[in-house]
Amino acid sequence: MRDSEMPAPYERVLGMALRNARIEASFGLRELGRWIGVDPALLSCWELGHRVPTQEDVAGVLGALGVVGEQKARIMALTRELAGSSWVMRGSQADTAHYAILSGHERNADSVTVWAPLQIPDLLQIPDYARLAFGPGLRDKEILEQVVENRLSRNRILFGAEAIEAQLFVGTEALRNHFGDAEVMLRQTRYLMEISQRVKVRLVPSQAVTEGAFSWYRQRDETEIVYCPHHRAGVFLVGRQAAPYAETIERLAESALSRADSLRQLSAAAAGFAEEVKTQRLANEAGLTKLLAGDDPAD
Repeated sequence: MRDSEMPAPYERVLGMALRNARIEASFGLRELGRWIGVDPALLSCWELGHRVPTQEDVAGVLGALGVVGEQKARIMALTRELAGSSWVMRGSQADTAHYAILSGHERNADSVTVWAPLQIPDLLQIPDYARLAFGPGLRDKEILEQVVENRLSRNRILFGAEAIEAQLFVGTEALRNHFGDAEVMLRQTRYLMEISQRVKVRLVPSQAVTEGAFSWYRQRDETEIVYCPHHRAGVFLVGRQAAPYAETIERLAESALSRADSLRQLSAAAAGFAEEVKTQRLANEAGLTKLLAGDDPAD
């Protein structure tokens, strides 16, 4: 069992899951405490994220509440992940628990640094770009739209009253990886140009820094956490395991173009996408004209 002066996001997520399960089962804290032989004050600490229950504790709570199936599996998986200071969150960001942990870190952060070498950063994606990024591995349209909505809701940490200090480094390769849709990439690039007036967005030659994508969060309690996304998992690194990324961020800052030069390169990329879109439209119009004239469009 682990004490914490300020509950970390993942501890709050577990506590919230336990509280929701108790409320859904119509149990009060005292009643549940009597069932499992645990002081109600300790149960309250678990639910608030001030203390972390063991796997045996959680299993006992869920058993008493009659929680079974997918809900039980999800809560127990989260409990197992919390056994160490650094952990792997299995499943993609389409999974509720994965999304909750990630967004929780962002909401509890004072600052964030993002390195996105191959794709536009999650926090800067427009809806159609997010659909292209997630679409190949997520065929269910309803789930896809929820994932896109979740992803867009996270950008509140960059704008408005909830904005935190942020710097986002984007690899130049991300501007070439447009999933075969130049029109979407044109709108995405123009959006980057627009928001770069308010958010620190700098381009980095992709070959200059070889590390994979990551997000570095400084939490309000000054804890440093690094999140490394993978296809079907996310790795969260804390403490000494996160420390080496400070050097990587220094190299990113040294290798990155200035904000002004980044804006100029984004403008040039947008012009290229606009030309590609124009060429494709002309080709489509020419093909349609031939079709209406009774000719073979392939000629």
